[in-house]
Amino acid sequence: MKKDEFKQSPEFTELDEKLYELQALFDLSKALNSSLNLKEILNTILLTPMGKMMIGKGTVLVASDSDKFVIEALKGLPKSNLGTSVQIDDLPLNPEFIDDLRPTPWQAFLKKNDIELVIPIIHDDKRLGLIGFGKKILGTRYADSELEYLSSLSNIAATAVQNGLIHDQLKAAKRQLDKKYQELNTINEIGKELNSNLLDPEAVVNLLGYSIMGELMVNRCLIFLNANGKMTLKLNKGFQTEEGMKLTTDETFLRELSHLHQPINIEDEEDGELLGKLQESGVRVVVPMRIQGETKGVIALGEKITKSPFLKEEIDFLTTLGNSSIISIENAILFEERLERQRLEEELQIASDIQKQLLPDSCPQIEGFQIAASNVSSRQVGGDYYDCFKIDDTRYGFCIADVSGKGAPAALLMSNLQASLHSLVTTGLEIDKITARINELIYENTSYDKFITFFLGILDVETKTFKSVNAGHNPPYLFHSDKSFQTLQEGGLILGMMPNVQYKTETVNLKSGDCIVMFTDGVSEAMNTEEKEFEEKRIEACIQETYELSAEKIMQSLKTAVKEFSKGMPQADDITMLIVKVF
Repeated sequence: MKKDEFKQSPEFTELDEKLYELQALFDLSKALNSSLNLKEILNTILLTPMGKMMIGKGTVLVASDSDKFVIEALKGLPKSNLGTSVQIDDLPLNPEFIDDLRPTPWQAFLKKNDIELVIPIIHDDKRLGLIGFGKKILGTRYADSELEYLSSLSNIAATAVQNGLIHDQLKAAKRQLDKKYQELNTINEIGKELNSNLLDPEAVVNLLGYSIMGELMVNRCLIFLNANGKMTLKLNKGFQTEEGMKLTTDETFLRELSHLHQPINIEDEEDGELLGKLQESGVRVVVPMRIQGETKGVIALGEKITKSPFLKEEIDFLTTLGNSSIISIENAILFEERLERQRLEEELQIASDIQKQLLPDSCPQIEGFQIAASNVSSRQVGGDYYDCFKIDDTRYGFCIADVSGKGAPAALLMSNLQASLHSLVTTGLEIDKITARINELIYENTSYDKFITFFLGILDVETKTFKSVNAGHNPPYLFHSDKSFQTLQEGGLILGMMPNVQYKTETVNLKSGDCIVMFTDGVSEAMNTEEKEFEEKRIEACIQETYELSAEKIMQSLKTAVKEFSKGMPQADDITMLIVKVF
């Protein structure tokens, strides 16, 4: 016999009702204490009485700190309320109707959300939370027996909530310990690599920059080194805006960096000229690298990819890593001063030979398309790579990349990239999968300082589509016949930065007159005598001015523009271009 049927029978007594209530509470207690998942516990606390009493709305608030209570579960209320915190200084000790409480902001907030009844969750005199229920669906008032049931439920639930909170705290502590261990392991591994294998200051700085970017998930990083009392920019990844470039050449700002003793987190700062400059340029954290009380360098970071603020623990990690790395940087500088000339002479010749052999002798001839490519090696032989090749009767591959570092190591890594690309592109895999596999190969088989910016595109001449993946490379341009343009930047992280990266592709339909312009940072970052970079805006202007010309002439015009701009300055990096134009 069902309970409702039994209640109508003459044998049913008030004692039977109590026994049913006790059995229900006992079953609820078993359910609550069988889990340490706080979310499950809170949902059980909320949904059980709502179903039993046919209540339309409910919520559970959990105490955080400083008398703040956070909405962690709700039913029948807007989802946007999740995570909302309210200040409750006068938590009731027993079930209370909202209208009977002294008017306060939290009381008004709950009343506005149609909460009629609140029940505290208290464990050993500790205020753990607050349960709120709205009106019953049938419109009846809460009976005394129901209030007694809800009070008992709250008392039973308190232990489960306390256990759930402790479990969450333990998980958070474990995550924090794991993070600390990972940070210490990262510092240790980088330190070993720096001290045993890297004697090139630039390589050390790049390793430091990429390690920080990978560890803290940031896309923009500046590293300055103190040379004879003056801060000099040694690494710039991502700060290519006008405001960012102004910051790197601001003499007043650079002098202030030389005297910086403590980290700066703009979230914690209130005012000041330095803070204003950092905010304008997009810098969020500045950390000095110090040896024996002297600031020998500075690390400046933009915001995280996740947009979340920098934590104190992360800034402490940056400080430790920076102070450890600056020693290796100083040692590398001293060593380089003695061996640089001999090493370069031998290495440059080897690297030059390898690089020349890797680049294609000529571009494929494709009906309806013009292809032009060029690689102008710098004196130091960088790691630029491009390729254009036939895949099958209708598809052609186009690739442009920039390997970190210079010389023979970069050239050897470039050769591995070429071999991997050519072996995978014929397997039938989609290009996002090809890129992911190459990333795994680079990550697993190279040291910390070896990374590759990479762009791969597949041209289908039959459908006139161009499918591409961009792994952190300078976004190529797609110019249209009206001289408007878009950039091809869909993809993912730089190759070799971390394992298990997923990449995205984008596909564009090509029309007559469309022109795809691929290039490396040797073009956009070419420097003139005023220490200004060529930048993307000059690339765009040059292409628009010469758009009516052939692919070859567009490329030659761009090379000439870069050469004229940087006249009087040594070429610091390879200048590589690859252009595809549709007839």
